[in-house]
Amino acid sequence: MDYLRVSTEEQTKGYGIAYSGKKTAGYISQKGWEHVGTFVDEGVSGALESRQRPGLRRLMEQAWTVPRPFDIVVVNEGRAIGRTGRAFWRWVWELQEIGIFVAVVKRDYDNSTPEGESKMRKDADYAEDEREIIRERTQGGIQEKAESGGYVGGKVPYGYRVDASHLVLDECLGDNHCTAGHEACALRRGRKLYVVSRDWSRAAHAMNAGGFRRRNGGLWDGQSLRQQVLNPIVLEARQVFRGSRGVRRDHEGRPVNGDRVVIPLPPVFTPAEVEELRVASRRPVRTLQRVRVYTLSGRIVSPCGKRYIGGGTILRTKAYRCQGRNKAYVGAPTCSCPYLAADSVEEQTWRRVRTLLGDADRLRGMAGCHSAPSTAQRDGSEKRRGELDRQIRTHRQALAIALRVAAKEVAAHDLGLEESEKAVERQIAPLQAELSALLDAQRELKDRLAKTDTERERSAQLVELAAMTRRMWGSLSLERQKKLMAVLDVEVSFHEPPRRGRKGQLCALAAWFTDRRLQVPLLTDEGWAAIEPMITHRPRGVSPRLVMTGILYKARTGTPWNALPDLFGSSSTLQTYAARWRESGFWENAMRSLSAAKSTPLSTSPGIKTRIECSIEPLNLLSGAQRGNLSASLQGHGTEREFRFWVELEP
Repeated sequence: MDYLRVSTEEQTKGYGIAYSGKKTAGYISQKGWEHVGTFVDEGVSGALESRQRPGLRRLMEQAWTVPRPFDIVVVNEGRAIGRTGRAFWRWVWELQEIGIFVAVVKRDYDNSTPEGESKMRKDADYAEDEREIIRERTQGGIQEKAESGGYVGGKVPYGYRVDASHLVLDECLGDNHCTAGHEACALRRGRKLYVVSRDWSRAAHAMNAGGFRRRNGGLWDGQSLRQQVLNPIVLEARQVFRGSRGVRRDHEGRPVNGDRVVIPLPPVFTPAEVEELRVASRRPVRTLQRVRVYTLSGRIVSPCGKRYIGGGTILRTKAYRCQGRNKAYVGAPTCSCPYLAADSVEEQTWRRVRTLLGDADRLRGMAGCHSAPSTAQRDGSEKRRGELDRQIRTHRQALAIALRVAAKEVAAHDLGLEESEKAVERQIAPLQAELSALLDAQRELKDRLAKTDTERERSAQLVELAAMTRRMWGSLSLERQKKLMAVLDVEVSFHEPPRRGRKGQLCALAAWFTDRRLQVPLLTDEGWAAIEPMITHRPRGVSPRLVMTGILYKARTGTPWNALPDLFGSSSTLQTYAARWRESGFWENAMRSLSAAKSTPLSTSPGIKTRIECSIEPLNLLSGAQRGNLSASLQGHGTEREFRFWVELEP
């Protein structure tokens, strides 16, 4: 068995796999050994251990099989074994333990003898020394490149690109409203939007609407935009080489492989723009509260028959309230329908509607559009229609000729008028029947082709709608979602009444954990011993630990107070001490002491089960550009007829 390994640097010098393979194959033949196979690691560093080299890892796995498949592994040079002592000896010793030895072609030895082991130790030392020399030479070259202001590798900062071994601005040569993906233009646009709005999320939304994307093609969010615009490399227009904490240093704290170098870069922003940005990010200007947008206001049917409209809050977040809560007149009855958390019901509805509109096959099924015939099938139908037209013309000509011949024959027999007509009809009846059948087939084929054109056009409209949804509706603003819900005439109803809560709010205990983004701790003996001395109000006639366990159980499972298991005692006692402990400060201190304990996530209430009805009219949803795409795809066979269909989305 021979093992061939060359690094990328060795490949550039001409020491490729083919060169090493010739050497090892000749050596095996010279020794009279049987060559049973080859394992190769091309472009793999010799500093890696056996499990990190794919070829060597497979060789080691095969070496442990029974019966033993080979007795010796042949390498061309000692450095093929490894460049460091750790990488060199571990796999050699592992093979030696199971009776497999390693032979080196260059100096003609193997480790089956003490003399061979001595030569192998010298090769190992030489390979490691050579690696250090190469490392020093490489690091020196990188240092020189950094001192000359060149690109030294690593991740390219956002806003720049590599050109002629230097970092240059990734920008277009036109104005500052570039949407072609140039990163420096994106940074300038993001800075300008933030300075105007003083809100990174709003700036990110405007960036996405303007067609700007992140380097990975994803959409911007407030955090990612802030991180890139305020990157110190961008603001200071410089990059520091060997300036991080991870740089190798000697005992005096100096970098081992070279000094710290500051590499100047072309600036993305002017000094005035940088200062303006720093001031804006340091002292955000207070703006008026934005008007909340309720995408489903008036579109949610309440259990009492009224409609939910936007208004009200649940834990300081927007909510929907039922119109039945309003008194139509003094003394008028009102409903007790609970408030709905707006974010959850809006997100659930928008996700389901968008998923439907992005699925062309599902849309076609709901609209009753069958799969359109292939081009070959349509060509066959057109050919059939042409053949029918030709046959009809031929039969009509034949019928005219037969009619004249029959009339002459009947006239020669000197029959009466009525008898003559019947005689002529009998003679031309077969031709007349064939012509009628051909005309019926022609009408049926025309109807089928017209239906096919309609099906094809409707299917094309739905395919274009689905493509537009996937391409453009991934992150619509709430304002646009609201307009789309109106166009679709969306109506949401409940399969079961929504869960009720105190004034439409979440449980105060759950809210305590939610506000602090904490999980619910498990109460162990050690944990109880730590918090028991802190108790401010001790319950009478019941174990305080049992009360604490019941309260944590309620937070963990989301079980209503009156439905807690009886083993925790009276639910009113648990609820009373949960409130007292929170008010006294004991709860805060206890949870802080249990922060390191094992914990579980807070219970999440199940989503509301709703049914969504909407009306889809594809041409009303497509823009002018999409209609142009549709006309091109129909290739003159359609007339862009409008059609509408209703759908119901079950949970």
